[in-house]
This record gives sequence, structure tokens and C-alpha cells, in this order.
Amino acid sequence: MLSIISKNPEETQKFGEKIGKNLFPNSIIALIGKLGSGKTTLIQGIGEGLGVLSPVKSPSFTLIHEYQGPLPLYHFDLYRLTCEEEIEHLGYEEYFFKKRGVVVIEWADKMESLLNFPHLKIKIRMIDFFQREIILISRGIAYKKLVEKLLNH
Repeated sequence: MLSIISKNPEETQKFGEKIGKNLFPNSIIALIGKLGSGKTTLIQGIGEGLGVLSPVKSPSFTLIHEYQGPLPLYHFDLYRLTCEEEIEHLGYEEYFFKKRGVVVIEWADKMESLLNFPHLKIKIRMIDFFQREIILISRGIAYKKLVEKLLNH
């Protein structure tokens, strides 16, 4: 586990960029945090770190947004979903296991029981208007190595 304090959105985005630069094909990131906690800001940084070709935006009404780059970014936003059954109908396994890219899931707590495979869980906790605690929890050896790498750089 790794916990850092981000003092502002720019630091959150820079930390996301650092994460993105260290991800590997078929990485799965599960983001959990309240509305306005900085999930999209972190994903924007991850996109920059991955070298995606267009700016990452909050999908709002689109459940899955695809961004092209050396490693494609598949951004899931589950905010509007009400049950896991809806998630199963999205065909998420195709993205998680068959496409060569990085999957980042906003509101991953809505599918927590389906995340029974290796992934990196990131919890974002609001400290005040600007500051955030970002907690990385590895689920699997590859993600443990990723967290160790982020800790040492």
C-alpha cells in the first residue's frame, strides 16, 4: 500500500502521469472516491503518462470512452449505473482481458465483487477543498511491483 497527500489538482494530475508512465498492457485501475474528489484529474494525468493523443474528459453520459495512444486508455465511468447486472451487460471482459491497453474505472466500488482478479485499487479521500489523500492498494504481484516502483521514484 502507498499513501500520498496531493496539495492541489496539479499535483494529483502529476501523480497520475507518474502512474501512467509505469503502467503495462492490460493494466486495470479501479478508482474509488466521492464526487469531486479528483478521480478525473488523476485519470487525465494517467492519460498524459500513457501518451494518449487527445485530452481525457469525464465521460458523463458515455459509459466507456476510448483514447488512442501507444497503450490505449479505456475509461469506464460507472457513476450512472445502479447495479452490477448493468455492468455485466457492457461487455467489460472484452476490455479487461482481450484488448491490449489500460482500463481505468471510475466509481469502481459499483463493481467491487466483479474485481476478483489482479488490479490496482486507488482510493481518493478529500482532506479539504484542494488536498487529497491518494491510497494505492495492489491486488496481485504485478501491481505490488508497480506500487513499489512508484514508492521508490
